[in-house]
Amino acid sequence: MNVNDERKEWMAADYTRLSKEDGDKEESDSINNQKALIHHYAECHPELCLVRHYSDDGYTGVNFNRPGFQEMLEGIKNREINCIIVKDLSRFGRNYIEVGRYIERVFPALDIRFIAINDNYDSIYNNSSSDQLLLPFKNLINDAYSRDISIKVRSNLDVKRRQGDFVSPAVPYGYKRSETDKTRLAIDEPAANIVRLIFAKKIEGQGNRQIAALLNHMKVPTPIRYKQESGSRAQTAFQVYSTPKWYGTTVRRILENEIYTGTLLQGKTYRPNYKIRKPVARPQKDWFRKEDAHEAVISRKDFELVRSIMDTDTHQSAGQETVYPFSGIVYCGNCNQSCNRKQTVKKNKSYFYYGCYLSNHTTCCRGFCINESYLEQTVLNTLRQYIDDLTDMEQMLSHLESMPGQQAKVKTLTQELEHAENAMQKYRQLLADLYEDYHGGLLNKEEYLELKESCQEQLDELAEALNNMTEQQNRLTAAFMADTSLIDEFRKYLESPVLNRKMLVSMVKKIYIYPKNRIHIVFRFPDEFERLLPFLPDAVSDKLITREV
Repeated sequence: MNVNDERKEWMAADYTRLSKEDGDKEESDSINNQKALIHHYAECHPELCLVRHYSDDGYTGVNFNRPGFQEMLEGIKNREINCIIVKDLSRFGRNYIEVGRYIERVFPALDIRFIAINDNYDSIYNNSSSDQLLLPFKNLINDAYSRDISIKVRSNLDVKRRQGDFVSPAVPYGYKRSETDKTRLAIDEPAANIVRLIFAKKIEGQGNRQIAALLNHMKVPTPIRYKQESGSRAQTAFQVYSTPKWYGTTVRRILENEIYTGTLLQGKTYRPNYKIRKPVARPQKDWFRKEDAHEAVISRKDFELVRSIMDTDTHQSAGQETVYPFSGIVYCGNCNQSCNRKQTVKKNKSYFYYGCYLSNHTTCCRGFCINESYLEQTVLNTLRQYIDDLTDMEQMLSHLESMPGQQAKVKTLTQELEHAENAMQKYRQLLADLYEDYHGGLLNKEEYLELKESCQEQLDELAEALNNMTEQQNRLTAAFMADTSLIDEFRKYLESPVLNRKMLVSMVKKIYIYPKNRIHIVFRFPDEFERLLPFLPDAVSDKLITREV
């Protein structure tokens, strides 16, 4: 120790830090408790004059990229302080290498005194060989503690994700935390209505930028501004304007977020270890997925419809507020490439066509086209007929259960299921008896293994047959309890005098065009209808899948 150091007046700064990794020590290590301890220590040492306070509340000690710590380094650089006081070494940091570098190299080079009260360390007194050995050992323990806590926290979070608990600190726009269970999401109606509007406008044919412009015109607060106005302290790295606006990218992120269907997708990124703070993308197969984790804002049908729309080519011409009704739906029947919309002018009158115009299309189909007006009217008439066929299907299904043939089929299937289950039970009992006979010496090993293999083969065959019969029974049940809400929705389109974008994308997957105005329509056929086809006449089934006109 230098005598001048003992008499020197130290311009000291107290540094405090607290993070979630402190667990059950959070109360004892609170910022206020740390400050009180440091101030009491300074009062007992007259040479210490506290002139600055630096704090990092909610920051890990594993790295030193903390705002309070960085501000303290600026104070050292500007010679505002020459002494740092902390409660203990763990409050300063938990990275063994970095803590040692600051205490043993950086601070001595800058003539900075460092004091860790509870560890009884003061850099102007602790210079013995035992102190030099003890200090790195304490830092190593703090580092190991942080690693252990990090592993436990990550493991606990993974368990919660598997259970469907919402563990993210940021709640998605359109939801809020449930008042009764903070790990569950509840619908936030004002924001959820905006989400529904965004999906509705997308289905109607509007582009992302047009939807954003509409929301700005309506003066709808952006997601971050809405959260801040609701009392949240949410922040975002994208927020750079004093008056935030909706953008096409904001709309797209909402349209792509599956959480609005009630499905939780968590764990898309992870940190390889406790010292690496930058998240790393996790393979999609390892994401934590939980269906029906909360109430849906958007139906699965509408979400999948929007996803299909976004996957198609929905190019929007300049000056147009919506895409053309057939955009991304019309394909060349010869080369399977998307067709383009072209305009021709004859006698000051515009005509529009869809055709195979791109130079990379094959010679056999280049140049043939179909008039847009003819296509629109033909598809509209076809869709109306399609809805009539769906109505016929609905009526057939309503009488399906009472049909003698179907009743006989159900009765026979039920009897076969019971027979298969009884047979499986007998073979299981036979296997148990064989083992008892082998154990009692009535069968030798070779006889036991041969009989066991034969019984197991019979069991496997019965199990496969049972699965097939159960699947048939489920299809029959689906036929009797068919959800016809989609048919009711389609029936509303019968009132539409013209073909609109929503009507088209809701009912049609693709339209193929051929020479001589031949059209082939592939309907957007729901899985629940497809399961019912075996119970309908072939003529009706064929019409409900595709249609040529």
